[in-house]
Amino acid sequence: MNSKQISAIFFGGAVGAFARWALLEVLPIVTQWPWHILIINISGSAALGIVVGLFTKNRNDLIFLAAGGGFCGAFTTFSSFSVEIASSIKTEEYFDAVSFLTASVIGGLAAYQIGKFAVKQVGARP
Repeated sequence: MNSKQISAIFFGGAVGAFARWALLEVLPIVTQWPWHILIINISGSAALGIVVGLFTKNRNDLIFLAAGGGFCGAFTTFSSFSVEIASSIKTEEYFDAVSFLTASVIGGLAAYQIGKFAVKQVGARP
């Protein structure tokens, strides 16, 4: 990995982290269930699917590195996902823990696939 690639990932990561912070500031916390983290992680998974779909042939492209590993990596938040689940288990809110885990994993995988599929459909049009 060269310095341009590292810089691209760093720049994308800074933008992604800022975007996550800004979205968390805007999204209301309406219940104890972590909807705000779910929304961020699912939308980030969809964005990553789009990025991967667009750059299937050239994964070393600087834009791919900035958008994929940088932006999407910093925008989504595995650490908050883990803390929310651990906190729910600690307070014996097992349904919240299992439902958040299930919704996050299934929703994230589905959003990623939908993102890739959308790029394929747009590219397949005459």
